[in-house]
Amino acid sequence: MASKGVIASAVRALASSGSSASSTTFTRHLHASGGSKKIVGVFYKANEYAELNPNFLGSQERALGIRDWLESQGHKYIVTDDKDGPNSELEKHIEDLHVLITTPFHPAYVTAERIKKAKNLQLLLTAGIGSDHIDLKAAAAAGLTVAEVTGSNVVSVAEDELMRILILVRNFVPGHQQIVTGEWNVAGIAHRAYDLEGKTVGTVGAGRIGRLLLQRLKPFNCNLLYHDRVKIDPELEQQTGAKFEEDLDAMLPKCDVIVVNTPLTEKTSGLFDKERIAKCKKGVLIVNNARGAIMDTQAVVDACSSGHIAGYSGDVWNPQPAPKDHPWRYMPNHAMTPHISGTTIDAQLRYAAGTKDMLDRYFKGEEFPAQNYIVKDGSAHENVEDQTDVGPVVSSKIVMQKARPDGIQVRQMRIAECLVGDETGTIIFTARNDQVDLMTTGATVILRNAKIDMFKGSMRLAVDKWGRVEVTEPASFSVKEDNNLSLVEYELINVNELANPGAGEVVNAV
Repeated sequence: MASKGVIASAVRALASSGSSASSTTFTRHLHASGGSKKIVGVFYKANEYAELNPNFLGSQERALGIRDWLESQGHKYIVTDDKDGPNSELEKHIEDLHVLITTPFHPAYVTAERIKKAKNLQLLLTAGIGSDHIDLKAAAAAGLTVAEVTGSNVVSVAEDELMRILILVRNFVPGHQQIVTGEWNVAGIAHRAYDLEGKTVGTVGAGRIGRLLLQRLKPFNCNLLYHDRVKIDPELEQQTGAKFEEDLDAMLPKCDVIVVNTPLTEKTSGLFDKERIAKCKKGVLIVNNARGAIMDTQAVVDACSSGHIAGYSGDVWNPQPAPKDHPWRYMPNHAMTPHISGTTIDAQLRYAAGTKDMLDRYFKGEEFPAQNYIVKDGSAHENVEDQTDVGPVVSSKIVMQKARPDGIQVRQMRIAECLVGDETGTIIFTARNDQVDLMTTGATVILRNAKIDMFKGSMRLAVDKWGRVEVTEPASFSVKEDNNLSLVEYELINVNELANPGAGEVVNAV
């Protein structure tokens, strides 16, 4: 998923009884009109396999299992696998569709040009995880909402990664090929087959999938490392025994196995180029189920050919679907597949249900689950757990009102909540108490979207007697005791490009 920089100029959140501010005028109002909607879904064609399993919902033939439901409500549902080029079936419907459903497994590339043509388009849904096939900047500029079924394939992808690690470590593919071709040569397999126990496995990215992989690897008695912008929860770190590596280049030569779990952004595109691969241990095994474009295609081919990479496995390619002459198909020591890790039958059931739920909420004018938003009414909504901003506190002050029988008192306090946003809304990034101290000029603020909600102009915080901070809905907030506080005012100035660490400045949090 692409990272979105946020530029804010004097954004204020006032704790008042007023309702949330409306979206900006350029927003294509998500729930502005009722009546019949035209919904287009783009899925891969299952052909003869469609009838083999009634739960094969991710195919064009099953179409998420929502056709009867949509048509019973008077909506028009067009489904196709033809998505590329000016004469494609998708292109014929671009101008008048209201909702476009796509998947990462057969991605329909939603370009700025297509968004411009789609005059009625309000909602872009990804049936699954990963919306980097959508031009998010263009979607935000057009005031669209982009959402996906967050969490729907976490288990599926983590299990697939574990399988690929074992396939590479045990040198399984050559053994299987021997049987298919009628050969029998134990030495040809055993000379490069190892146990996973005792090996060092490092994950680049420790979001939902990366964290679950660490948990799945724990019983194998590996040495576990992870690289991310911030540490995982101490409890999980202790449970898995995983060690944090702040410097990616310092971690790579320590690893026997490297697993790529970072999203595709402008910063991570081509992250593993020739120079970075050279920093890996000779004979390294690499698993990549994230995105193909994170790797330099030719650099991977060259490293596999030379033996510097002893095995490469993944299900993501650049481009997708991979053309017949893609060099990864023919390089040595690979265990590649089509993009399948997140589209198990179980995952299909989850993302089909999640897509239906969001469509139902869309028709009713209700909010989606907060974690599903990527762009909301044209406002960037950072839901990639691996995206973090680290910035200095230039000057900050938080003024709290405390209700007491003898009147309101004003006090300053340490708080583990920060706002980041733009003119169309604010996003709440939470961090652990030991990571944030807004009271000290020059302190470092680490913002991580572990918990996210969106407000447009109004918010309140409750702080309990242990110093824990909760965001409460303005309508439901009430002061019940001395240690419940409301944030009177918060101002954030000059936040530039969240993808660049250190670029943000938190100024005058009043």
